[in-house]
Amino acid sequence: MINQIIDEALIAHEFVREHETAFTKFYRREKGSAIRFVALHKLDKLSSPTEVNAAINQSAPDSFLSHPTFRKNCDLVCIHHLNKLAEFKDHEEQIFAIEEDPHFFKKYILYYSDTEETAIEGCSYRDLLEIIEDKNQFNNYKNDPLAATQYSVVAKIFIKLPFLELPFTREKLVSLRLQASEAVSEEGLDDTYATIQKLTANNIDELFKELIDNELENS
Repeated sequence: MINQIIDEALIAHEFVREHETAFTKFYRREKGSAIRFVALHKLDKLSSPTEVNAAINQSAPDSFLSHPTFRKNCDLVCIHHLNKLAEFKDHEEQIFAIEEDPHFFKKYILYYSDTEETAIEGCSYRDLLEIIEDKNQFNNYKNDPLAATQYSVVAKIFIKLPFLELPFTREKLVSLRLQASEAVSEEGLDDTYATIQKLTANNIDELFKELIDNELENS
């Protein structure tokens, strides 16, 4: 299921699947002079970084291996199944060892549990775009990020696959100025904020004087 969703995501981002083996799919995207490769690998067993690198190099097509930027510009996404998320602690060092290995490819381990797989059963990549924008699910995830939910696995997919673009609707964006104004209002700092807005870096001495006077008035 997750492999299928990632395949859909890559196609949606203009990657072309050029080669496939029992465990690995190879993709290429060319935009002008820019080229990027992705290897989507099913990692049944956590191996050493050297073994992972060797497996990809041995199964990659000649058209990839002969390209001078393949190993430098290839994202290796390893899909690894855990029975339960709690098992992550038992394999944490192995996962980090693979992801932090500097040789050949940029590596990402996308691990998932049975519960997470069930949570996104029947979902497509388009469904993931709607889920990631759901504020209610985001708030629940923020309050309990370790819970195995639909949002947790979708968030993990976007975190682990940096080439995926996060959706946004321009009219939904709130300006930083408005966010700052609301934040200082909640803290009761409207007067201080107004002083800072009024004074510029060219009269920093006056700014300090205003802030000190204001502090003395409040004390």
